[in-house]
Amino acid sequence: MRNNSLRRNISALLLVFIVLFSGLIIYLGYVVFMYGERWFVTPYNPRIQNMKTTIDAGDILDREGLPLLYTDDDEREYIDDKDIRLSVAHIIGDGYGLTYGAQTFFAKYLFGFDKGSIERISDLLSGKERQGSDIVLTINAKLCETARDALGESDGAVVVMDYKTGEILASVSKPSFDPSDMSMFLEGGGESELVNRAFAGLYPPGSTFKLITAAALIENDMADFKTNCQGSADINGEKIACLGEHGDIDLQGAIEHSCNTYFAEASQLLGAVAIEKEANKFLFNKELLFDDVVMGESVFEAAKNDGDTAWSAIGQYHDLVTPLHACMIAGCIANDGVMMEPKLLLEVSGSSGASHKLSPVVAAKPMKDTKKLKQMMISVVQSGTGTGAAVEGYTVGGKTGTAEVFGENENADHAWFVGFVDDDEHPLAVAVIMEKTGSGGKNAAPAAKKVLEKAIKLGY
Repeated sequence: MRNNSLRRNISALLLVFIVLFSGLIIYLGYVVFMYGERWFVTPYNPRIQNMKTTIDAGDILDREGLPLLYTDDDEREYIDDKDIRLSVAHIIGDGYGLTYGAQTFFAKYLFGFDKGSIERISDLLSGKERQGSDIVLTINAKLCETARDALGESDGAVVVMDYKTGEILASVSKPSFDPSDMSMFLEGGGESELVNRAFAGLYPPGSTFKLITAAALIENDMADFKTNCQGSADINGEKIACLGEHGDIDLQGAIEHSCNTYFAEASQLLGAVAIEKEANKFLFNKELLFDDVVMGESVFEAAKNDGDTAWSAIGQYHDLVTPLHACMIAGCIANDGVMMEPKLLLEVSGSSGASHKLSPVVAAKPMKDTKKLKQMMISVVQSGTGTGAAVEGYTVGGKTGTAEVFGENENADHAWFVGFVDDDEHPLAVAVIMEKTGSGGKNAAPAAKKVLEKAIKLGY
């Protein structure tokens, strides 16, 4: 009896080990499938650095064919124009693995790892130096230059996308760095210049988040809510000030004039959970593994009390968003509720021809119908807080934001504008964040106008 019991125990233990081992194998397979390529292209992968001495790397060009990085006499050279270098630095990246730019993220193409086994063997037998593929990015370098110029003396970021395809037409982060001279950073100096604020910068969204709260009202059949704004709202002892006394106001007017009172009181009807649910539909609180970009995870936290819920509904409390995500949200509203995955790689071409062509991918469909919200954003630019973003001859929609930032030594406001051009021939979405410059309507909206005008002039 004792032997039988021992055998059963051993069999049971063996079964447990088999199940655990099988689970481990399945898990390892999953993480390699999901993250393997990301692990390969991390800036910390020494294999990429080693390949630079043994492989003739491909060129990086903008969508108009302008060489941004190329090989000349076995030396990697950046475009001569310094203004353009500074404008595209975070997209191109550096040559030392200090940043997460195209040099690292698309290394498999630039160093020929996209080629098939037969082509690799053929190159080896013929004695040819291994040749990488050229990559064409979706950005227009001149538009990036305009975007950087639009920021003026302010730090911040600008993103412009085609909201039909997800193509990133411009992406600028400031302060920037000159990839042709990284000596300061290699010696341990600098830091913030290397951060791509457009993709990884997490900012309080301020009043631009009211678009999410408005979407929650629409989706929960509360779009007919009205209130009376006397300049502030008192939510369980929390005083939330408004830009003015708006009087009797509905959702349309609240978006148009960015009424804090309206959204603070509306948040009490919705509740924190409903707002969080809507934010999640717009891809907050999600780790997003896009093919072409690494984007920071935007955050919305359901508050535990009514006062904090009111602050979160107007884009404060613990709310955080990246400029790229903010641009995607604006584009989604313009694109009838379809949010496109951001794309940065337009084409890959090697000795055997094109091996990659951009294919648009839907990232999410958070709303079934965005017509009401879209029209509200158009009214913001026509007669509300965002008139500075108006482009003559075109219908522009948008939302301004002035996000309060609380620091150790000073309090300041970041200026926001997110918006779109409502035109099938120019399906442009834009996000502008200008750090510590104050009003979004006075600062970020005019900057967005400059960028949109240039994009339209270039034919996008």
